[in-house]
Amino acid sequence: MNTATTTLPTPAASPQQAAGPRIRLVLDSLRARVLALVAGFGLLTALALSLVMFHSVKHYYVNTQYSQGGEFLERVLRDSPDIWSLYEANKKSFSERLARYTLYTPSSGLYLLDNEGRVLASSGEGKIFWSGYRVNVQAVAETMLRDPDEPVYGQDPDTIDGKCIVTARPVMVGTQQAGWLYMVVRSADLGSNMPAMLKSYAIRTAIKVGLLTLAIGVVLTMLMLAVLTKPLMALTKIVEQVKAKGFQTGFPMDLCGQLSSHAARQDEVGKLSRSFNEMLERLRQEMQRVTQADGQRREMVASVSHDLRTPLTALIGQLETVRLKRATMTHEDQAQFIDRALMNAQHLKRLTDALAELARLDNPEFKAQTEPMMLCELADDVVQRYASRAEEAGVMLNIEYLDHIPQANIDAQLIERALSNLLDNALRVTPASGSVTVQVAFNASTGYRVTVKDSGPGLPESEQTKVFERFYQSSAHRETRGSSGLGLAIVKRVAELHGGRAGVESEVGKGAAFYLTLPA
Repeated sequence: MNTATTTLPTPAASPQQAAGPRIRLVLDSLRARVLALVAGFGLLTALALSLVMFHSVKHYYVNTQYSQGGEFLERVLRDSPDIWSLYEANKKSFSERLARYTLYTPSSGLYLLDNEGRVLASSGEGKIFWSGYRVNVQAVAETMLRDPDEPVYGQDPDTIDGKCIVTARPVMVGTQQAGWLYMVVRSADLGSNMPAMLKSYAIRTAIKVGLLTLAIGVVLTMLMLAVLTKPLMALTKIVEQVKAKGFQTGFPMDLCGQLSSHAARQDEVGKLSRSFNEMLERLRQEMQRVTQADGQRREMVASVSHDLRTPLTALIGQLETVRLKRATMTHEDQAQFIDRALMNAQHLKRLTDALAELARLDNPEFKAQTEPMMLCELADDVVQRYASRAEEAGVMLNIEYLDHIPQANIDAQLIERALSNLLDNALRVTPASGSVTVQVAFNASTGYRVTVKDSGPGLPESEQTKVFERFYQSSAHRETRGSSGLGLAIVKRVAELHGGRAGVESEVGKGAAFYLTLPA
């Protein structure tokens, strides 16, 4: 049975789908997001300013119309002080007189009211509901007295429920108020009766203000982005170069120049650039330290393997010799081979013990457990332990210190180990009839100093800077002297754990003085 497999073609991405990732990529840019944010804010600000501008024009126009209406009523009363007598003389034709007053403002309504608000005459046509209609003119008058400059909204007699901008003035006959001259300023209504030119001016002005605000916002945003993103782009390029090539290669001069110019600024950008420079320098130093430590680790592993292999090979060879030739060897030869094997085994133990001790001291979490202690008494105890060994080697061992040296905050076990290593090295290199002297001194400004001086061959100046390095001397020399090659490295580490340092002063043929300093 044959089976046919049909592979359907993968549909191509639509233009909308292809444009989606590109849009997201653009919006992922800080510059694009800041620009979009400020552009949106500028648009809202432009809209708000447009509304404010439109309402300002409207408020100005309303106030102007209201003020002109009040002035118009005062002028009518001033020019016709006997207006109530004219009304009384001819009530039917008085409405025509009011219509003549409003000839140039046909949209405004002018009315003569009695004291109770009844409409007596009008510049327009009469309304059938006026027979029982009352205008609350007293409320209008009270509002005008309370705030004369603020437009007053009152009743429009031409519309039973209408409201409009109104103004009123009392009509006096002698000293008595006979009624009211009441005016409805319908032209102040922006919604319907506002002049087309004024409305167009308000709208166009609002649009111009909005567009100008938006344009200024966009320009300021672009300038701000240029100021902010330029150093960020330089930092980003350096980070990308570090990511691609590490710290082994230098950075382009133009990027370094940009960072230097930005770092000279006293604002947040300058602070960021300086911090970034410091971080790069620290990372570069840490990278060099790690690289150097890795090289030292490889050298130490090679040295340790060599140092362990040499006595171990000798030990195996000596034991195998005793096992194979035991029947033919004399008792003295067997004892000699066993003594040599024991010496190699002891050398292996010293080497492994020193490695374990140095590994413990190198642990970043290890801290010296200090307590107040008499440093002179501790040094005296260590010297007493080495007295018999010095006597057997024919070396004179001394200790020197002044009375009343104050107590020191030290880790007794670590200081004892460091001093033992120095004494062990000094006794090993000092010939018979030589001398080894331990000195303990104190200075209030510099602190404590423990020195071990020997009368051995001394050290050349070229070796004095390397003698504290791990496995500096050759393995053959160390095996001959029974040294692990790590004693001085441990001394240096002990001094560092106490906040001090280790050093050596020596001249060839005049002995050496190894010392360690401790803070006061």
